[in-house]
This record gives sequence, structure tokens and C-alpha cells, in this order.
Amino acid sequence: MKKIYLSLFSILSFSAIIAQPTLTQANFMPTIGDTQLYYVADTNSVLDNTTGANVIFNYNALRGYGLTQTQQFVSPASTGYLSDYPTATFADTTVGFPGNMKFNQDFTDSLNVIGLVLEINSFGSVVAKYDNDPEKFMVFPFNYGDSFSDSYGGQFTSSAAPIPTNGNGTTTVTADGWGTLKLPMTPDIDSVLRVSRVENLLTDTIFLQPLFPDILPIPVNATQISYYKPSISKNPLLSFVTADINGDTVISVLSQYPMFMVGIEELNENVAVTIFPNPVNNNLTTLTFDLEEKAAVNVVVFNNLGQNVKEVFNGELQQGQNKLKVKTSNLSSGLYFVNISIDNKTITKKMVIE
Repeated sequence: MKKIYLSLFSILSFSAIIAQPTLTQANFMPTIGDTQLYYVADTNSVLDNTTGANVIFNYNALRGYGLTQTQQFVSPASTGYLSDYPTATFADTTVGFPGNMKFNQDFTDSLNVIGLVLEINSFGSVVAKYDNDPEKFMVFPFNYGDSFSDSYGGQFTSSAAPIPTNGNGTTTVTADGWGTLKLPMTPDIDSVLRVSRVENLLTDTIFLQPLFPDILPIPVNATQISYYKPSISKNPLLSFVTADINGDTVISVLSQYPMFMVGIEELNENVAVTIFPNPVNNNLTTLTFDLEEKAAVNVVVFNNLGQNVKEVFNGELQQGQNKLKVKTSNLSSGLYFVNISIDNKTITKKMVIE
């Protein structure tokens, strides 16, 4: 009977762990002072268009540039634009781009965008105010299968354009998938919600200063695919943004987790690489692999945050079978990743330390 209860408890616990997440005001809304570090991924990365329930979102091939940027949530009073957005609850900005800000207004059942401040090259600051018709960014609660659409509009002003310009848009937000997110240097993350956001905006004609030709209406079309797990972060774990601004396409891919560098080719998964014993319980294990010819080899151990915690070997090894001792006495118990690079081709294996 005891075994039956234990088995039932295990099943119920596992079901709870992999259950789809729900976005709520409490687990989604940031507060002033919150920050989030993002790693900039290769814009040639392929978007996984998998949707549905309890699916796999596979981004193991994601690669980065070694660049980061930090998202900050600040008081509107600290931005210098409080008079433009007196009802804003907080401003969303990115360190390094202080002129690019999104002003938000939060409620128990929704989060609204009431304006943007953008720095545009050769044009200066553009202030967009959606005072009378805000953009609904998220509604609560929000689950897999939920969707909403909203129209918004307002006035665009700039020092380069003496006459304000109107703009109107629509946004459609859909939770179209949930499941497990696979990343290259991080353990699989279950119970992740995929949220698709499609925006279409069209401005009126922009009347510039005398002696400059007017700018015809500008269409802006954007799609953002974000992956959320509220128990880990209020912000997207991974986000793809594709924006077409008057015919010019801009792509941005950001991840909360580090990734291998662009240009590193992966070894065939059939390459015979073994770690024994694994799990490691005596502070020492052996990494074994075969080389078809003499090669440059680099072996590094990463923790489950993607941080380099140990370099095992860096040099040349001879053709044939090679064995490397991996000392783990200075590493705490947990899951690690052993990254083996052979002539700039890599393969990664999991290693557990007990």
C-alpha cells in the first residue's frame, strides 16, 4: 500500500511540474528597480515555429556574439518625460540605449503601453503618446489557448517635425504553445509558455521643417515570439523580434542564458565520447574519445548557468583513443556540461556530480 501511495504521489508531483504556466499580474508585472541581463543571439538563428500543448521548443543550435544588454525598469520621473506620461507606472528601458523607452501603466487585469520614446538616427528623439487609446500589452490571467486583439493610436512628435503626426495600430497576442524549452548550454526548462505578438502600425504623413520634403506614411509591422516561465522570471527567457519598418527588416534575438559563440561548428552526435563514472561520486571521472588524426582539443566544464567553472585541457592530442582525467573536488553537487572542442568543432555532454 505504501508503494502505491508513493507511486501516486510521484505521478501527481510530476504532473504538477510539467503543467502549463499561467501569466498573472503578480508573476508578470515588473517593479521599479528590476533589471534583466540578456545575451544577444545570432540574428541568423532559426525561429522554432512549434506550437501546441506539451511540445518541444528546440533552440540547441542557438549561437551568440558574446554581447549582452541589460533591461531596466525605472521610475518615469527619472527619464525626463514625466510630463508627457503623467499616468505611467514605470518605464521599460535598456542600458546603452537610454533614449529608447516604453512607458507602461499597470492594472490588476492588464498591462498597457501608453507611449514610446525612440532615438532615430539622423532624426532625433521621437515621442509617441497613446494617451486616449493605449495599447494593451497583456491581460491577466493568460493561459495556453488564450488570445486577444487591441487597437491603439496616438500622436508622434519630434523636434524635426513641427506638426504632430498621428499613428494608429493593432496588436494581436496569442498563447499558442507550451512545453519544454531546449537551449545549448542550459538544462531543459519545462512548463514554458510560448506567446506570439503581432503588431501593425501606420503613421500619417510626417511634415518636416521647411526646405525638407515630407515623409509619406510609414508602415511598421512586427512579430515577437517570447517564451515565459513565471517561476523563473517575469521577463521572457528567450525572445525573437522581427520588425519591418517601411521595407527595412530589423531582427533581434535575446536570451537570458548564455550560448556558444557564432562560427563554432558542432561535431556529429555519433562521435564516441564517454564520461565514466557518471554520476561522479569520488571527485574524479574520465573523459574518453577517439581522434581520427592529431588535433587541437579544448575541454571546458560549464555549470547549469552556462558559466565556465573549469578548464580540463587545452592543447594538441594524438590520433587514436584519448583519456582525460577530470577532477571534480572543487565543484559542488549538481548538473554540469562538458564542452569538448576538436579543431573548432564542438560537442557537449552532461555530467552529474553527487
